[in-house]
Amino acid sequence: MTATNPGFEERGDFVWDFDAPWIDEQGRRDFLFDFEQFERMDEAGVFEGAAGRFELVEGKVIQMAPASTDHGEVSVNVSVAIKNAAQAVLAELKVLGGSTLHIDHHNAPLPDVLVIHAGASKKIAQAAQAVLVVEVSIATRRYDLTEKSHLYARAGVPEYWVVEPKARRVTVFRAPRPDGTWTSTEAFDGDAYVSPLFSPDFHIPLSELF
Repeated sequence: MTATNPGFEERGDFVWDFDAPWIDEQGRRDFLFDFEQFERMDEAGVFEGAAGRFELVEGKVIQMAPASTDHGEVSVNVSVAIKNAAQAVLAELKVLGGSTLHIDHHNAPLPDVLVIHAGASKKIAQAAQAVLVVEVSIATRRYDLTEKSHLYARAGVPEYWVVEPKARRVTVFRAPRPDGTWTSTEAFDGDAYVSPLFSPDFHIPLSELF
């Protein structure tokens, strides 16, 4: 092993840059998976027998806890309400539950409810096809309001809801910016109602969700 300069060490045919921001003080780094690798792992049965669901976020495979009864019930309620909103305006949309959303090379989250254009022909939904993304947040509130929020904004998803059964609250994010922030963020609770952007005159009382 020969030091090429104070910031580098050569190991075989590879040169480590120990000043790189993704290298820690012990010279370790995370191995990040891409979407194709993630798909192949799934097809090979790597996740079979493991509890919960899996998604790819920032190149890391995230194992999520199995959905509770409350989580499943609220997810169904949200899906039904959104389908009714789409029918009210004759919108040609697909409302999917637990379907992967392919965002980019290192991101393929698994939102609880995903609304896409009905004409989407891809086997896996693409970010450009998304109309609305919903996360039902029971044990993942901070994650859904921060990391997931930034991820969906950077992807250009026009509208994102975080539905909190315990607090009986829905936080609505709209008009994403490329830097991962949103132009509009508003929380609804109590006797309020929410309306999706694609059907703004259709009111969904929070009581129908919880």
